[in-house]
Amino acid sequence: MQLDNKLSSYATTNEFLGDLYIYLKNSELIVTPGSVYYRPYHFYENGNYPDMTMLEWEEAILNNERQIIPSKLYMQGDASANVITYVQPLPMSDVTDHKGSIIIPIKNHLLNNLIEGVEQQFNGWAFILDENHQLITATGIDEAKIDPLKEKVINKEGPIYLEDKTMLITEKSEKNDWLYVAGIPHKTLIQEAAPIKYITWTVTGITFIIGLVIALFFAYRNSRPINNVIKTLKEYADPDAKNDYDFLHGNISKLISRNKDLQMQLTEQKPLLKDAFLKQLLAGEITERNSDLHEFANQANVNLSCDHGYVSILKIEGYEDMSSSEIYQELNAIRLVIQQESMKIIDNFYVTTIHSDKLVYLFLDQEDDKILKEEIEKMFSSLQNLFQDEYRILLKVGTGHPFRSLSDISRSYNEAKHAMDYASFSNEKQGLYWYDDVMKEATVFHYPLEYEFRLLKSLKEGERLEAERIVYELLEENVGNRSLSADMHEQFINELKGTFYKALDQYVFRNDQIAETLRQKLRAISFDEGMQRMERRLIEVLQLYCEFVNKNRRQSNHSIVNAIKDYVHEHFSCTDLTIYMIAEHLSRPEKYISQIFKEETGEYLYEYLEKIRMEEAMTKLTNSSKTINDIAEQVGYNSAHSFRRAFKRIHNMTPNQFRKTSE
Repeated sequence: MQLDNKLSSYATTNEFLGDLYIYLKNSELIVTPGSVYYRPYHFYENGNYPDMTMLEWEEAILNNERQIIPSKLYMQGDASANVITYVQPLPMSDVTDHKGSIIIPIKNHLLNNLIEGVEQQFNGWAFILDENHQLITATGIDEAKIDPLKEKVINKEGPIYLEDKTMLITEKSEKNDWLYVAGIPHKTLIQEAAPIKYITWTVTGITFIIGLVIALFFAYRNSRPINNVIKTLKEYADPDAKNDYDFLHGNISKLISRNKDLQMQLTEQKPLLKDAFLKQLLAGEITERNSDLHEFANQANVNLSCDHGYVSILKIEGYEDMSSSEIYQELNAIRLVIQQESMKIIDNFYVTTIHSDKLVYLFLDQEDDKILKEEIEKMFSSLQNLFQDEYRILLKVGTGHPFRSLSDISRSYNEAKHAMDYASFSNEKQGLYWYDDVMKEATVFHYPLEYEFRLLKSLKEGERLEAERIVYELLEENVGNRSLSADMHEQFINELKGTFYKALDQYVFRNDQIAETLRQKLRAISFDEGMQRMERRLIEVLQLYCEFVNKNRRQSNHSIVNAIKDYVHEHFSCTDLTIYMIAEHLSRPEKYISQIFKEETGEYLYEYLEKIRMEEAMTKLTNSSKTINDIAEQVGYNSAHSFRRAFKRIHNMTPNQFRKTSE
């Protein structure tokens, strides 16, 4: 409705846009000033080109190229007129993502009105050629006289004089390569030259005088406030200044000096900006979705050219209770020494403080994770040994799982906090705790909700390999990597079985014998059998489930494709046959049947329809003496011209040539 309202305002204010319409490709809507067509063939019944089928019309206006269709007869209801058609793909800024087209039919007589003035005012003539040098419209000259002039005006610049001294004026459009040509008789040029010269000099002189007066007036009016301001400031700030120039020079110098002071203050604030930026990055408040991310990073002096690494938290042991200013100052000194010693070992990190006794390290590097991990271990081990031997200070470090994007930094930071929480309860005085190692020592099984959703989706889609990969990954983590108790193992298997029961409740298994078979196999899985036996039974259930889903999908798709083919064979002779009619007959969406047909047969539905029509046409051309017009109508084409074009495009010969070769 909004688009329709906008089009209506253009159509009512511009006679060239009165018949424009927009074809939206994805939704198959056609919007015109005053109405919306939900089915393209409804629009085509009201406005069409008699020598083009609907399929040819759609191919012409939806070919993802800006073009101008040459002059053709255009029917709009009962009225007809010769029009040229301007086609502009949408969106205009991205030709790779074609969503539709704007189509503007322009009547020839409207174009002719634009150049009538040449004949009426100068007793001359004019015509317009398109980019292919075909005549669009003309006034005051016969078409037979235009052909000899084409060679003279094409690719020529400046005025051209004919034998009778008629001056040809040419102008080429930069937007569409149209060539506008006007012919002015010599007699008219002589008559018009003197008055034009007199008028030109008169207008130029008057314009110069008026412009000079206006310039002086505005210069005085605009400079008066500035002069008043300078005078007031001068009296207030520096009454002894010799002139306005000295006053402005002195104050501008002060502004430059103050600007330098401000820049120095900003430089001193950069560490605070950097610290705030790192804290936002760790909290997940700044990600790749922020359009000004790199601008913020440059202001904070943080290089984000690398997008993967680790997050670590270093804790200074023994300073949990900070009860005096002396302890606070001591912690500040320790943190400063830790940072300086860290930079002697590795320089590709950023550091910030979250508590007085904790530092957060952000490692960003393009190196291999294994190499970076070794460097991190080396750095923290050196720091721990140094501070224990030299200062009797113990350090504990927790490190998260590596991140692969900037938005994943907050996840790695939270994992590092979990590892540090584990380290806080550890009996060891100091150490380096990796999140992966800490989780392996956990006493609970690993089955996040995300994994269950992924497994259910894979089962529903019948993706056996993906579902097996998820199950094996869960079994590896819980059985191979974790030291779970027998009760935890049994609970994990029960949760996994529960996911399969949820999948069985989907609609494809309701009231089906296969569902009961799969439930019996799930109930037969017992923890007493051992993990290998249970694993084989789970994979067996998974494979049977996916096999049934794929089989059911293939049967359903096959029956739909057969129904589509039957309908096409029965109604291919109907000139108005469309995908919408087929979808309406099958009570399915148009997009759905188009996609299913392409997946099952490897060809588009409109290609199959054209193939059926051509096969029937070849049979009739070979076995009957019917005219081309009759055959075109009987196989579903609304004109013999469109039938001939389609036949020539597919078989590289005309219907008459094919008939002769088959005799």
